[in-house]
This record gives sequence, structure tokens and C-alpha cells, in this order.
Amino acid sequence: MSISSRSEEQRRILIGRISSAHGLHGEINVVPLTDFPERFRAMKSISLYSEGRFLRSLKVEKVRFNDGGNTLTLRTELENRDEAERCVGADILIEPEERVPLPPDHFWVDDLMGLNVEDMEGRPLGVVSNLLSAGANELYEVRDPEGKLHYIPAVEEFVRTIDLEKGRIQVSLIEGLWDGGAV
Repeated sequence: MSISSRSEEQRRILIGRISSAHGLHGEINVVPLTDFPERFRAMKSISLYSEGRFLRSLKVEKVRFNDGGNTLTLRTELENRDEAERCVGADILIEPEERVPLPPDHFWVDDLMGLNVEDMEGRPLGVVSNLLSAGANELYEVRDPEGKLHYIPAVEEFVRTIDLEKGRIQVSLIEGLWDGGAV
């Protein structure tokens, strides 16, 4: 499976959702759905979508964080409350190129989906189908060619290399990890 096989619509990243109108002059409240809500301070405009369909772009004039950063208010080019209310429920999406840069050896979850998983000798094991949180670390859910699911802890002991350009993850398995993780 190719990691670049997603459609243009699927490539966009959800970073926020408009929750309500604010005041009388066209401000909107946004629930940030990103690990980097401060990104809104640098945005000159936002693109609104509903069910994957583009609605409109709005120029951002001012950003104010509310309630300890759980929501934020954007002053935009909207002129009144009625215009702002028509935007409620819209998603704020960005292109992947607009994501906040990550430190080295950190990856976006959507970049890992569909990567081929192989052992250290290059033998194919399956494809990453999901990433799960499991206490202290995350687990890569890997679907093997027979359709069985296996779980590999996302730690250096097992995950040796992630190569997005080659579309693969190389793992070092200990006895019982692969066979014991099949569902």
C-alpha cells in the first residue's frame, strides 16, 4: 500500500472546529484540535470545510485564547453575528505542508498509516493499520498478509527504523511478540 494514495480531500489535516459565534461583530469561538494551538496566532487566514467540502476562507485579524487555552476566539472578516453563526460546526483544515515541524525522529500518525513493516532481514510482516495508545507507550497495529492483527510497541527496542521515503518500518522482534500478538 502506498502512503501517497490518499485523495486530496483526505490529505487535509483537521486542526480546529468552530463551536459558536462570539459577540455581535462576527467573532467565532474555535475548539483547537491540534497539539499546537498556538499555531492560530501565526495564521493569516483559515479555510472552512463541512463534510470535506470547502465552504470559504476567512482572513484572521485577531486571536484570543479563552479558558486556559481550551478554546480560542478569532476576529475575522465576518461582519456580524449572523455571518459567524453560519460558520458554526465548520472544520478548520490545513494542507500537510502547513503542519508544525516536528523534531527529528518524530512522525505524524497519518504518515505512518499504510507503511510496510518488515523484520531486520527485510522479510515483509504486514502493513501499519492503526496506532493505539496503551499506557506508557503506543502500539503499532500491523495487519499481516492473512489479515491477522499484531501489535508492536512503538519503542526503540522493537522499532529500529522508520523510512517514510521507502514507505517502511523495520522492526526487531523478540520471541513471542509477533505470534503472541496475533488476533
